[in-house]
Amino acid sequence: MPLPTSRDVHIDQLATNASIAYRNTSYIADEAFPLLPVQKQSNIILGYDKSYWFRDEARMASPGAEVPVAEYAVNSTDTYFCHRHRLGRLVFDEQRDNADAPINLDREAVEFLTDKIQLRREVQFVNSHFVTGDWTTDKTGGTDFTVWSNYAGSSPLVDVTSYQDTVDALIGRDPNKFIVGKQVYIQLKNHPDIIDLIKYTQRGQITPDLLASLLEFEKFLIGRALYTTTKEGTAEASVVYSRVWGKNGLMLYTPPSPSLMTPSAGYTIVWQRVAGAIQYLQRFRREEAEADLLVINSYFSQKKTSADAGLFLSGAVA
Repeated sequence: MPLPTSRDVHIDQLATNASIAYRNTSYIADEAFPLLPVQKQSNIILGYDKSYWFRDEARMASPGAEVPVAEYAVNSTDTYFCHRHRLGRLVFDEQRDNADAPINLDREAVEFLTDKIQLRREVQFVNSHFVTGDWTTDKTGGTDFTVWSNYAGSSPLVDVTSYQDTVDALIGRDPNKFIVGKQVYIQLKNHPDIIDLIKYTQRGQITPDLLASLLEFEKFLIGRALYTTTKEGTAEASVVYSRVWGKNGLMLYTPPSPSLMTPSAGYTIVWQRVAGAIQYLQRFRREEAEADLLVINSYFSQKKTSADAGLFLSGAVA
């Protein structure tokens, strides 16, 4: 008589302490342009014409001499509009009531939708501002500088210092953020010129913070996000994924937080229609379907405010 197998004595159920899901672990668009909460969906950002502040107009004066007078100009033509971005997911009562642990359909829907709206901001920033032609200065790997993956021929330290000075010559400040795609980060951290700088120190591992210090930036941001444009329904094995940030880089100057009378490459302007919320969730009852519709909402505008305060590096590595 055959002995019972493991399958005969146990009915498989869902493990309650582990499940497998995939999502991006980090988004950086909100760090690229500082968040600027606003109370109205549209408005004006006041600007001060740059040239007035860089003229040497003070003069030596003798007693009783007429005081020289200088002026500055402002403009109120730069406007923003926070477009609404939203996405929903249906949670059916029947599925909710029948779900086994660890499934929690409401919690999963909130996490799914929140991740989607963050990905939307990431992709939109790259499409709008991590591109050639958006900033006053563009530099192209292989044309303006040797790509940094060419270890023998490239000089990333010289290139970075030179391009920092290019921005400084336009706004009177060095860029304080350097944003690169992960593939650029990999080549930089392994570049002999970078490694040579630390080989006699106790810190033998190149980290983003160490790179920021070596390259003289306050922040070194690495774009790691993935996305796919493959249509839903395609077999998972056939789905094609791409890196959102590519093999490019962007130097920016922005203040640590929104400030008056301070230059900034841009701001992520967020209309806080719900007080204190960058994004907010709505729940609508679909009684005829016996379901709840959960909807994530975000009103934002990734507004470039100074083209001079950014420098884009296209194709920094091969």
